[in-house]
Amino acid sequence: MRMLEADTLIQRYLEGTLSETEAVQLHEMILAQPELGERLLQHFEMDTMLRETKPITVSAAPAPVLLPKRRFTFATVTGVAAIAACITLAATWLLQPLLTAEEEETTASVAVLTRGVNLDWESTAITPGTPLSPGLLKLRSGIAQIEFYQGARVLIEGPAEFRLISSGEATCTRGKLSAHVPPQAKGFRINTPKGTIVDLGTEFGLDINEASAEVHVFKGEVELHQAAEAMQSLKQGQAMTFAEKGEILTANASHFTSLNEIDVRSQRSQQTQFENWLTGSSLLNSDAGLRLHFDFQDDQGVRSLRNHATNGSLIEDGSIVGAAWTEGRWAGKHALEFRNVSDRVRLYVPGETAALTMAVWVRVNGLDRAFNSLFMSESWGSRRVHWQITREGKVRLGVAGPANAKHTDYDTPVFFTPERLGRWTHLAVVFDPSAQEARHYANGELLARLPLADVSPLKIGIAELGNWSDRRNLTGVAIRHLSGAMDEFSLWDRPLSAAEIARLTQ
Repeated sequence: MRMLEADTLIQRYLEGTLSETEAVQLHEMILAQPELGERLLQHFEMDTMLRETKPITVSAAPAPVLLPKRRFTFATVTGVAAIAACITLAATWLLQPLLTAEEEETTASVAVLTRGVNLDWESTAITPGTPLSPGLLKLRSGIAQIEFYQGARVLIEGPAEFRLISSGEATCTRGKLSAHVPPQAKGFRINTPKGTIVDLGTEFGLDINEASAEVHVFKGEVELHQAAEAMQSLKQGQAMTFAEKGEILTANASHFTSLNEIDVRSQRSQQTQFENWLTGSSLLNSDAGLRLHFDFQDDQGVRSLRNHATNGSLIEDGSIVGAAWTEGRWAGKHALEFRNVSDRVRLYVPGETAALTMAVWVRVNGLDRAFNSLFMSESWGSRRVHWQITREGKVRLGVAGPANAKHTDYDTPVFFTPERLGRWTHLAVVFDPSAQEARHYANGELLARLPLADVSPLKIGIAELGNWSDRRNLTGVAIRHLSGAMDEFSLWDRPLSAAEIARLTQ
């Protein structure tokens, strides 16, 4: 009965009437019964091509097919090869009759936060460089510069409530903003509780508070649309309150933050952040558990990174190979750029450590390889440590087992999506034997908490930042170098708490 079922399926396949469900069934039969491969060949009437006897074996999927002894010619061989290829590809052909294009990644973002000064968010905190999807932003204080994908640029002054709708539209219910709308973004709209502003390629300001709402046109022209009111056109130098009989006023640019002002304020803010970091670094270096601290503020001609940890005398300075200096996360802050397979920082961490915390400021430009190195022990095995990012965007702490025992990977969920690439991110990982868990953090927030498979001490040994030397294979080294930059790295021989890690990001 089963053989008859196979015959029926093969016949329908040859006639081109095989359904998708039947194709799955035939595929499973071929895998389970290699002899069906021979019978499928026979149904292609191979006897017309194979005239006389000679033993041949055709390696056709799913298993070798032994044909009767026959004499064969060049035409015979090519014919058999073609049919063998058909059978080899049967699984794909049967299960996917119509090829579909590879699915592309998509994004819902419509704008990007390009700059910020003293940002204090009432909603979820957002850092400059973050792509923004439609949704509500609540800014308690500070100035945020948002660039919409259609080209409009908006400066928002807190306190403010601002909702992104699309790449060419937003709603402001509270706060003060100024907008620059180039010709290619003509038609950009800002909705308010009192009406809608449609920009015709211009610069304007909007002030919405509990008492009133006003629009000021600094350049070009806007249209003001209010319910039950005729559309009002406002030109350069004019302003108007949102009211039933709005009065034409004189625009006052000094009442709003300009692009020049945000440049000045941004420079001052970055200088303050840099000075605060210098003070914090001095305190950090005296931490009793800190064994290694590279602050990347070294003499660029020396080609080494100094270990600033007060209690890190056993760990020498790191040696820079290939990597070039670049600007870090603030003006005046240095960083190393990793671009090529040669780029790395070599160092040596002697002995064993029962617990471990590592933290780094990193800018990941792309995930070009299966594994993208952050901090990697040279080679592998005997409790060595590999901290890296997978091509899928997961942060991974890999710990080798003792001797030849199996290793364990401690992975986060996918974190580095395309929207997170190209901006500074703080990463930290904790190996905590007392809690018997590994913990991953990003920007001070817990990403994953995972049970440890083995709590025995770790052995780092010779290691590299941003790359990996695999000494197991003398014929070649796996390529795992980072595409991006680092501007600070620290290592402790104790587990840091969540609060301590959060303070490192401030």
